[in-house]
Amino acid sequence: MSFRSQRLVDWGDCDAAGIVFYPHYFRWADAAFHQMGQEFNIGHKQLPKLGVFATPLRQAQSNFQSPASYGMVLDIESQISRLGETSFQMRYAFSTKGRAVAEIREDRVCVTQTEDGIAKTPIPDALRAVLQDLHE
Repeated sequence: MSFRSQRLVDWGDCDAAGIVFYPHYFRWADAAFHQMGQEFNIGHKQLPKLGVFATPLRQAQSNFQSPASYGMVLDIESQISRLGETSFQMRYAFSTKGRAVAEIREDRVCVTQTEDGIAKTPIPDALRAVLQDLHE
């Protein structure tokens, strides 16, 4: 299963060449992650109830396949591509009218708060069950 959302490319999202300025894909991927969390009751407000303080990024990667420009509607498909003991990888596929535009991958790690800051923690069973349903 995957989570699907959309994003309309605004004029201010584009660079001088008239195509989406690449950092926006990372912002939109993060927004899709938070939308997915709210949809499945695993958003940042719900995480502490599951035993997790947050899921910060450990790594992010991109692959740009074709340009997008002002006025286009981007379809965003969000899935879990890897599920580990304390971390998971998100995959966001951006497309428009069936044409691949970009792919973002994020490695996220579950953390708890400690006296010294934060520390990684195993993915709690309740969170793992939801993530498993979103696994490719």
